[in-house]
Amino acid sequence: MAAAVPAAAAAASKILRTHLVFGANTDVGKTVVTAGLVRSRLAAAAATANSPSSSSPQKHRDAVHYIKPLQCGGSDEAWVRRHVELPVLSSSSSSLSSFQKGVSYSARTLYRWEMAASPHLASRVERMPVSDDEVIATLSTALSSLVEDNANVGDVKPSILVETAGGVLSPSSAVAEEHLASTFKGSLLGSSLSRQQQNILPRHSRDSSSTASHGSNTDDDSLSWGWSTQADLYQNLGIPAILVGDGRLGGISCTLSALESLQIRGYDVQGIVVVDDGGGYGNVAALREYASRSTAGAGAGGGSGERQRNSFENDPNESILSLPPLPPEPEPLDGWYQSHEVEEKLEAFETRLEMLWREEEEY
Repeated sequence: MAAAVPAAAAAASKILRTHLVFGANTDVGKTVVTAGLVRSRLAAAAATANSPSSSSPQKHRDAVHYIKPLQCGGSDEAWVRRHVELPVLSSSSSSLSSFQKGVSYSARTLYRWEMAASPHLASRVERMPVSDDEVIATLSTALSSLVEDNANVGDVKPSILVETAGGVLSPSSAVAEEHLASTFKGSLLGSSLSRQQQNILPRHSRDSSSTASHGSNTDDDSLSWGWSTQADLYQNLGIPAILVGDGRLGGISCTLSALESLQIRGYDVQGIVVVDDGGGYGNVAALREYASRSTAGAGAGGGSGERQRNSFENDPNESILSLPPLPPEPEPLDGWYQSHEVEEKLEAFETRLEMLWREEEEY
């Protein structure tokens, strides 16, 4: 069961163009793509704010807001900052960076753990549990604050990108039903744990029947943990989604599994972006073919389960985007981000997303 969401936060995507960015799996390029989307939105905002027809004077304000609710190891926020601030070189923009044109952005991380692992594990090991309600309350406060400060940048409304952690069904932070300090007296991963503690399995924190189904235990050394998936965690926000697919061998199945996980939870998936693996697997072509067979009220494979038609299915050739392979490590991505192919494809993708949002706003 997803956490409750304040009304102001639930309305954020209707007031400001807001998207949740999900990954089909870990390490499919979700942060790489998100940084590219921030760059594209900034370039568009700068072009509009500085156009001769702009009705508002140029202002140095945040036109795009990047939020990373859960971070384990490293810093996706730092990655985004590093690559967003590269100048945009496409033919539709000058070589000046967006910041030189009076438009900026904000980036923030809400919860951070040092361990490079899933949030459900990192939060246990570091003894820093965070409940779903806490995560959603903090994110809702951030979204509500941005909505309240709804000042236009030139003639452009600010937009928001919320990058999730791992894959669509990757765990959120774990939370303990008992007090952590009084339960684990030794290392969480050490030999001091009892056999029962070592065999604890995570259970969904909202499942009130879990204690009954697994049996009650009054031992003070036992602990029941719970976590939700990323898709469940953000479900009640009502924010449309962008899915970063998997361009590797086996990525078709992985991407479609992630897509259907979002669809059955009621997400409007407005676009899919795949970073090509360079192996010639044809993942994007296959995804477009799959989506083109979709009919309202049925899965693209012809299944009988009813679901809402997603926006990306209206025009798969435009809404399912293929980006070129990344350069081999440790080569920096500056040239990749500044290539005409990447900038122009992301610009067209973003133009379509903005059109969908304006249509919804008018409706």
